[in-house]
Amino acid sequence: MSFATDRLAARGRSHTQLREMLDARESILHAGEREVLLDAADALLFDEPEAPVKRAAARELLTTLVGSGRWMSAPADEAAAALDGCGDAEPAPH
Repeated sequence: MSFATDRLAARGRSHTQLREMLDARESILHAGEREVLLDAADALLFDEPEAPVKRAAARELLTTLVGSGRWMSAPADEAAAALDGCGDAEPAPH
């Protein structure tokens, strides 16, 4: 396998990991919140032009969920890492 193929496979695994995490926390998230996270993951995976903006919105949502006490920091950090793993480039600093 080439580096590009390996990287694409890793991005796909990150997407799957994020979906599984969200499925496990289904009762915590509202439908719109889940959609923000998955939309960002899809945009990153498919290199959509608006991916950086959607990633920022998803990360902001995770921060809000932790701040409100609806999610703990460690799972939110894990979700953020999986989200970032869906993208081709390194995440922007936050």
